[in-house]
Amino acid sequence: MLNLNFLGKARVEYNGKSVVESFRNKTIALICLLVINNDKYLSREKILDYLWPDSSEEAAKNNLRFNLWLIKKNIGTSETDQEFLFIDKDHCGINMNYEFQCDILDIMNFKPQQDRPIESLLRLKNMFVGEFLEGCYYNNCDDFNEIIIFERTRFENFRVQILKGLEELYEKDGKTEECLNILKEILDIEQYDEEVAAKILTLYMKIGNRGSGIVFYNSFRDRLASRLGIQPSEKLRKKYEEIKQSEETNSQHGDVKCIKLQTICIKDVQYFWMADVVGKLFALKQLKCDTRLNERMLKVLGYIQPDVIPNPKSEGEAEVPAVQIVNAFIHLILSICKDYKLTIFISGGEEMDSVSDGVSKYLKSSKVDGLSIIAN
Repeated sequence: MLNLNFLGKARVEYNGKSVVESFRNKTIALICLLVINNDKYLSREKILDYLWPDSSEEAAKNNLRFNLWLIKKNIGTSETDQEFLFIDKDHCGINMNYEFQCDILDIMNFKPQQDRPIESLLRLKNMFVGEFLEGCYYNNCDDFNEIIIFERTRFENFRVQILKGLEELYEKDGKTEECLNILKEILDIEQYDEEVAAKILTLYMKIGNRGSGIVFYNSFRDRLASRLGIQPSEKLRKKYEEIKQSEETNSQHGDVKCIKLQTICIKDVQYFWMADVVGKLFALKQLKCDTRLNERMLKVLGYIQPDVIPNPKSEGEAEVPAVQIVNAFIHLILSICKDYKLTIFISGGEEMDSVSDGVSKYLKSSKVDGLSIIAN
């Protein structure tokens, strides 16, 4: 039995034994080229243009003949005595009467409109162990390299369609947690899909995990702002307000009120994470942050976050020392943690500026009651 895998690192196994080691650099490329054109035979001239465009005609023909020989030598006949390749004087192709398994062929045969069981879709999903011909690039083969790029995009689209098919089946079966995980996987690929984001928010409400829904929305909103410079649509904002109001109502009935923040980092901007935290805390009016700090501390934090107090620095005044900013920030956090359980999620923690990094490490090591700082 022959097994061909072109997603991730290319693998070719015949009767359970890897034969890739016996191939040359372009042998895998030749097999792959024939497989993705399995519905037709390619002319030898076309293959030469793809894989040996910079060689002389005679050298290119010799290269093709040698690679075809390598394939025939290492991939034997099937149980029905069929040859793997069809070869004549002018054309080459895959013999589709030859029994073999190939990941990309199975995926190419996927039709979204067809009814398939969950097990079938899971098998296809698990084939995506990497991108098409991962790590492969062929010098001076521009047309073939363009095919690789095109196919990578095409198989990513197949992956999304398969995941959406799974999500629909899980939804019908009432498997909410599985449905939520699949939607997150889709969003990892299509990172700005607001319809998927809205479905995720709806599911968080359905399972009663509104706090995670709020954290998810803030992360998604920050992604749109930082990478595309846009805000979520009105429809998504309304969904967020709905889940936020519901969470606030639930929190008021508990013994401990919970505050969850999703924050982001920019490495080369000092105090950026701290400023992001301060801005989001002051935006929560129920915290009454301005009453937790004296005038001097408010002015100090206004230096890094104008939402606290606009234009805090008078003309001719020296820069605010870092130690004052840090102390005011820590004082605010400690004050809030006396009344609330505060969870701060951090996106892109590896990009945190040095001052904020030191402050976050200090707070973590201090083990402040009611404070959790979590990288996500």
